[in-house]
Amino acid sequence: MAEAARLRQPTGLFLLFVVEMWERFSYYGMRALLVLYLTTPMLGMKDKAPGFNPGRGWQEGHANLLYGWYTGLAYLLPILGGLIADRFLGTHRSMVIGGVTIALGHIMLAVSGIGDWAHNAVGMGVFIFGLALIITGTGYFKPCVSVMVGQLYKKDDPRRDGGFTIFYMGINLGAFLCAFVCGTLGEKVGWHWGFGSAAVGMLAGLCCYLLGRPTFLHDIGLPPAGRDRLTVPLVSFLGAAGLAATAAVAYGRVDFTPLQAAWHRFMAVSPDMSWLVPGALLAVVVIAVAWFVAIQKPGEKGPTACIFIFVIFNAFFWLAFEQAGSTLNLFARDRTDRLILGWQMPASWFQSVNPLLIIVLAPLFAMLWSRLGKRGLDPSQPIKISLGLLLLGAGYIFMVFGARSSDTGLKVGMYWLLATYTLHTFGELCLSPTGLSFVTKTAPLRFVSLLMGVWFLSNFVANLGGGIVASYVEKVERGELFKPILGGRADFFLVFVVSSVAGGLVILLLTPLLKRMLHGRG
Repeated sequence: MAEAARLRQPTGLFLLFVVEMWERFSYYGMRALLVLYLTTPMLGMKDKAPGFNPGRGWQEGHANLLYGWYTGLAYLLPILGGLIADRFLGTHRSMVIGGVTIALGHIMLAVSGIGDWAHNAVGMGVFIFGLALIITGTGYFKPCVSVMVGQLYKKDDPRRDGGFTIFYMGINLGAFLCAFVCGTLGEKVGWHWGFGSAAVGMLAGLCCYLLGRPTFLHDIGLPPAGRDRLTVPLVSFLGAAGLAATAAVAYGRVDFTPLQAAWHRFMAVSPDMSWLVPGALLAVVVIAVAWFVAIQKPGEKGPTACIFIFVIFNAFFWLAFEQAGSTLNLFARDRTDRLILGWQMPASWFQSVNPLLIIVLAPLFAMLWSRLGKRGLDPSQPIKISLGLLLLGAGYIFMVFGARSSDTGLKVGMYWLLATYTLHTFGELCLSPTGLSFVTKTAPLRFVSLLMGVWFLSNFVANLGGGIVASYVEKVERGELFKPILGGRADFFLVFVVSSVAGGLVILLLTPLLKRMLHGRG
């Protein structure tokens, strides 16, 4: 009984669990609907047939690119938001500002569908303003909740790992529930009802937090000494709104066509120079990483270098995995038979498969690693990353066959997507939780926060890169980028089979070298 009481979690953890669940509900609800909404054909309100749910009529590639920027920036801005919280706001105020901004963003998305705004440029500008608000709000919110969970425990508290496991379940519970609410309302009633329901979720989480904080969190998350003036959060909120408004105005008023034309003219004259900009950027990054590794202590150089190597493969994994909200989402809508006893299941419901499997399987995988570790059989981190990539590639094999079958014009069974998402989840459980743990126990103590930031920065690169790759799906389908292999959409998914399996085999071959560099730490 005394042992059970000692390991009982702080009540504040469950309050933060609820807040994070609702924030993830709003984020993944938006993620499930964005590409579907943008690519649905648009009709004028006077032409709207009963039951038709008009979207924006974007080309699939353009919608996937916006999706990539949206999800990528949602991972990039938390780095800046975390610095602002540490220096000026404190985690409590930063989280409240972020939550309010996110809710306002979803309200703007809902408002953008009122009347003529649903199909004109003004409404699209309001929509972009809402997206930008969600991104900036996520920058304030995302880094702070996890930090506050950590602040509930003392350094050597044995409850810490269990607490973060419970918190991780909150993330996936929100991601699981959102499709059934936001997705159903968005696809069956109206897109903007789905967007607005996400605002309700975020506001519900904030209300729970503000009501429960005085009782369960007390002084956790207070601003740094001397930074408790109300002008600081006010300026922070206005800064987020101003940045979002700037993005909306730029979208509506800045004509990027001349810049694009100039770039195409430059490429026509000097096609061999296309590598210059990315090549120069890559060279700068390589030099910076080499310098950073060189300044470490002798016993820390190898492990630090391994972290950067693993970051590359982590980005490789998530670039392919994050097709879930773009090309796989559209495959669910356009090429999958979703009829169940005469009722058509919303395509966005497939987005709940992964979080459901995470909730069910994460404890089992944690138990597996623990038992293997007790027997001295726990795979090294390179092996786990290799397994993650190989399972990811295996999942895309099902999409190749599914796409090949659907190229005839017939819709295919749900099992192709279900099999893909199941294998992808197995891969995620091999790579993602173990990767976070690896960084915390391997990084030099004085640089652990920085290297964790670099690890999350790879998610920005992966999400943006995934959107950019997805923007070429139609060109791959038409055989414009390379000579058709299988033909049609199957060739696009085949790219991820080859790249993921190749990445998994490369790190598998490098495993002996990487284990020597780790000096027994991984």
